[in-house]
Amino acid sequence: MLKRLTLFILVAFSLTGCHCGGGARSFSYSLRQPQNDREFSTLHTMPDGALLVLTKRLEQPKQIWTIRRIAAWDTSQPREDDLDVDVGPNDEPLDWADQYDRWDRNVQLLMDPGGNYLVVRLSQNADTWNFIYNQITPGVYIMPISVLNIIDLHGFKLLRRVVVTDPMLASGDMGFSPTGALIVSGVQGYKSATIDGKVTNTGYYAVETLALPDLKPETVCSYTLINKLFLAQTDTTPEEKACRPKLAPLGFASLDDVRKSLNFLGMREYSADYSMKVPPQSPWGCQFEDLSGDLKYTLLDCDESRIAVTLLPWYYRGFRVFKLADGTQIMDLKVPHGHLWYDRPQFSGVVATSRGVTYLVLLRDGAELEGYRAP
Repeated sequence: MLKRLTLFILVAFSLTGCHCGGGARSFSYSLRQPQNDREFSTLHTMPDGALLVLTKRLEQPKQIWTIRRIAAWDTSQPREDDLDVDVGPNDEPLDWADQYDRWDRNVQLLMDPGGNYLVVRLSQNADTWNFIYNQITPGVYIMPISVLNIIDLHGFKLLRRVVVTDPMLASGDMGFSPTGALIVSGVQGYKSATIDGKVTNTGYYAVETLALPDLKPETVCSYTLINKLFLAQTDTTPEEKACRPKLAPLGFASLDDVRKSLNFLGMREYSADYSMKVPPQSPWGCQFEDLSGDLKYTLLDCDESRIAVTLLPWYYRGFRVFKLADGTQIMDLKVPHGHLWYDRPQFSGVVATSRGVTYLVLLRDGAELEGYRAP
């Protein structure tokens, strides 16, 4: 009887370590300098196929970010390059408890599709500047400031660090165009006038290219908008429509293309446009995590801890990969992480391709890469 009970308990423990619904792990790799318990790390893919780990400090002020490029990550000899960048004092909220830092996935790591430059950007007061009502009230001008670190990706070295106070450069939507030009799009200034007893608020907008590494601006097109707080989603005025042929050499068909390429909410819409065929998810807690660079797959992170009920209940983190062509789910990976709800590691995941093979790659606790080959 004792032997049977012992065997039963051993089987139960072995079940709690399964990946239940996911594939076997293809590779794992321990970073040379893992994060400590006062840091937060996220994982990203780079245009040249390498992985990028961004590590931020949780304490205030968080001036130094560490970026780590990992090449040949699916081989027996990955290569790491590390670089610390000074982003200036900041009070950026890091929601590490929910494993989610949306900003560094969109507007802080600007990657050149040609693989020449990486621009690390941190902006302060950009939102307040971009709201008209903050600009037309006397004495309420809250000026934005932005710190840019320009990095040469060939040598993985810092070329220039610059503090920008020009409102357009400091608060505008910034990023690389499909043709590899660094551009900024946003509001240059505001004007308020009273006409027939009504206050009319006018914003002056522009799209500019910025030469690297000196950041010399050159205007692509400019226009005005009345009573609008954000960049237009559609070309509704003659001035906006006149931008179209000027944007074409940059790889954009319209101002809406610019918004969906550079603006945080616009990029969310862009991802949603490609993920429309993915069916609604249950149970609760699943959210968009990553869109593959080849636009073939999307990754959902079931962020909250799930529980599998066995003899000894255990918790896991769920990741699901879908084909964008038809919304078919091809992976449902359950990563066990303990028997206590609060014993949750940090996870960040991406869909990455190397040598023609697609993987779900996870970064666990800013220390360990885990790869799972997609079927």
